[in-house]
Amino acid sequence: MGPRQSKLLKNQLSKPIEAANHAEFTNLDFANSRDDFQPASPKSMSSAPPLNATGSIKTLPAPHIDKLQAKVWNPNSADSWDADMRGYHSVEESDYALPSDEIEQNRLETQHYLLRAMFNGDIVCSEVKELVKKAGTKVLDVGCAKGFWLDSVRKEYPLSEYYGVDIAESLATEASPEHNVTIKFGNVLEGLPCDNFQHEDNTFDYTHQRLLVFGMPKEKYPEALKELIRVTKAGGWIELIEVDIMAYKAGPYSKQLSQAMLGAMQARGLDCYAATNLEWHARDVRAHISNQQIKTVHLPFNDNTNLGRLSGPNSKNVFLALEDWMHKAMGVSREEFRELVENCFVEWAEYKTFWQVRALYFQVKK
Repeated sequence: MGPRQSKLLKNQLSKPIEAANHAEFTNLDFANSRDDFQPASPKSMSSAPPLNATGSIKTLPAPHIDKLQAKVWNPNSADSWDADMRGYHSVEESDYALPSDEIEQNRLETQHYLLRAMFNGDIVCSEVKELVKKAGTKVLDVGCAKGFWLDSVRKEYPLSEYYGVDIAESLATEASPEHNVTIKFGNVLEGLPCDNFQHEDNTFDYTHQRLLVFGMPKEKYPEALKELIRVTKAGGWIELIEVDIMAYKAGPYSKQLSQAMLGAMQARGLDCYAATNLEWHARDVRAHISNQQIKTVHLPFNDNTNLGRLSGPNSKNVFLALEDWMHKAMGVSREEFRELVENCFVEWAEYKTFWQVRALYFQVKK
């Protein structure tokens, strides 16, 4: 995505969608966008999926399970790097697999605007939208990165107080003062008294956490939910957003990539079906939940709708950001992995492939 397109996206999606006024991004399609899509004919595709010598789809090796446990962090340095000089967090206890460098922050910013479009705003729960209008409402964002979501909500609801926690220590120090939020280093899996400020019991009116699918071990999700409930006031709200890292309506290349991701994530204890399993995890804390609701949206990987064209580069960059881990897990070269991702990118539009994203929100009982 070029600078002009990124700027247009930011300008367009920083406003309510119904107020769209730029010709290139008007009439964005949301959850049903894939139903409107007319797939391109093979002749009109930018490139056809390459075949091997026998004329069949080239198949890459399955993941090598013994290679999947390698960590991305470097315990000897606050700045960790892979062979492509992508920067990572340095928290040994965390399995978070994506980088924390500027390239990834740019991708996360685009992702923020896409999610804002899909859910028609930064906050899904209508009750919370009223709550944050009140002065003194305390809001916590867990896994906040540079604070894109926090800053966006703060601008719309300036009377609330905003706090963020992230395992990438450098992001907390880079957050600019004008954000008018407090961002600190911390890990929800180790408890939310983090860094220099204490999260006592019953501190927050609204706790938000989204897309920790690459960092939240499946078996620890209930533990994390208990911690979110601990720091949230009785009667307060918790909102969780997750995505399944599986290609729905997948073509042959996408099936290869999905199966490789499934094996790699399972070996690392992560959950490819994090969105689907949100309700399942919530059952472990059901005694503390009331007014539970869920909303499901389908985000196109890449198609010829306005939203799909914006999502396409972001979808591709998610997998390219995992290259250092996944090419080793699959036992293939970096070039072969990149070729697979590029083939998927072309294929996504043809098959109307989509991500499943779910928001689960509930009121806390104590």
